[in-house]
Amino acid sequence: MNAMWHDPASSRLMFRLNLAMACLCALESLFLSSTYDLYMPHIVGHYFPAVSVVVVVLYGLHCALLYWTDRGLRRPWEFNALSLPFAGAAVSAWICYQRYFEQL
Repeated sequence: MNAMWHDPASSRLMFRLNLAMACLCALESLFLSSTYDLYMPHIVGHYFPAVSVVVVVLYGLHCALLYWTDRGLRRPWEFNALSLPFAGAAVSAWICYQRYFEQL
């Protein structure tokens, strides 16, 4: 077995912790996208939620890389859970897009 951390339990733990953090970042991105006009109504304020979407996508790609590195150790639900950060980023981007055109 070619595990990244040479210990299956550590590999699972690191993947799950990274996935949990990516999901928390997706929730934060949703919060930023839905409330950014409260703290920065200027057009520059639209960049913060947009950047948060990019960060969530990059974090999701990092989790996907961790998944595929040791995919023999992963359980089926973990593959399904990989879609959560990307779904959160997509919803956040859609909300940001809608609010941007709402404020034009």
